[in-house]
Amino acid sequence: MGREASNRRTLILNVDRDNDIGLKTKYSTPLIGRDIIIEAAKELLLTDPEDADGNALFATVKIYNEYELGEKEEKEVAAITGSEKGGIEADKKMVEELEKVLDMFPADNIILVTDGYEDEEILPILLSRIPISSVHHIVIKHSKSVEETYAVIGRYLKMLWKEKPYRLYFIGIPGLITLIGGILFLMNLFREAISMGMIILGGAFAVKGFGIDDYISSIIKGPTEEIIRLFAYVAAITSFLTGVYIAYLSISELPEFLAVIADPNKLWVYGAYLLGNFLQPFLITIVITAFIYSAGMLLYGFFSEAERHVVRYIFTILGSIIIYLIGQEVSLILINPGHGITGLLFYIGIGLGILFTAIAITYVVLRVKGGKEVESL
Repeated sequence: MGREASNRRTLILNVDRDNDIGLKTKYSTPLIGRDIIIEAAKELLLTDPEDADGNALFATVKIYNEYELGEKEEKEVAAITGSEKGGIEADKKMVEELEKVLDMFPADNIILVTDGYEDEEILPILLSRIPISSVHHIVIKHSKSVEETYAVIGRYLKMLWKEKPYRLYFIGIPGLITLIGGILFLMNLFREAISMGMIILGGAFAVKGFGIDDYISSIIKGPTEEIIRLFAYVAAITSFLTGVYIAYLSISELPEFLAVIADPNKLWVYGAYLLGNFLQPFLITIVITAFIYSAGMLLYGFFSEAERHVVRYIFTILGSIIIYLIGQEVSLILINPGHGITGLLFYIGIGLGILFTAIAITYVVLRVKGGKEVESL
């Protein structure tokens, strides 16, 4: 039959570039005709139910069935394949099979059906031989990869909803921010709502980022003496912050401080005086904080029977007392330059003497005990 037919001939053509039809069924291509394509599609899906080419074959038949013929028009359906090796070999085989189809049904236009974008690489080759009036790209609604993706997403969503560590940060914190923000918005406290949300979110990030939650969890699950160490940390930090606040209050009502606030240039005039007044309560804070922390850690070492760093904590208390004595003289000089430096020199000499004596005694004791490593201090 020649190609010079007077009637319009439309070919609905399925393209399988990687030759799944030839590899997974008993049929050899090209396939021409509705019935043989249906049989090939059945066998392909029975062999591999997840293969998209089987669905594409059925889609090709569906398009063939639904295609309405125009006046003096004929239609036919066919399927051609390439090669599993791909490349030039696959393209050459598809062209050969297309020629065979056109010899049997001399179409003047093609409706191309493909299940993958890779199959569409043959478009330029087909267009060089016969016009293509339409292209149908078949996308399978439920593929293995899509279902696995949905399953993974669902599993993570379930984990965020039910498991405590994730639920706290991904549901609890946003829920708390939303609740407090909503209440403040109802009270027309918009700026406060934003500030509170930032504080809660920032606090959550800081706790998680610095591992504070893991540390507290390990203490709760660990030995009882770990609570002593946690108390030492919390008490020392609280003592320090409280002392800084008290030191600030001690200068906040001074006329010199108010003058500096009104005119920052006066800091050069009153800065030393204000620093001296600030140092007096702040130095006491250093001593108290060092004592609380060191005492807590020594108590922790006693209950946990860990002798490491004992001397270090004793030196911490001793050093803080020396700093306090020297700092007090410095503060008095800053407040009243006429106070003189005699007392300062005296306390510096006393402090150096005490530290030298303590170091010497420690060295002798360690030598007597057999010379433990310095790390055990």
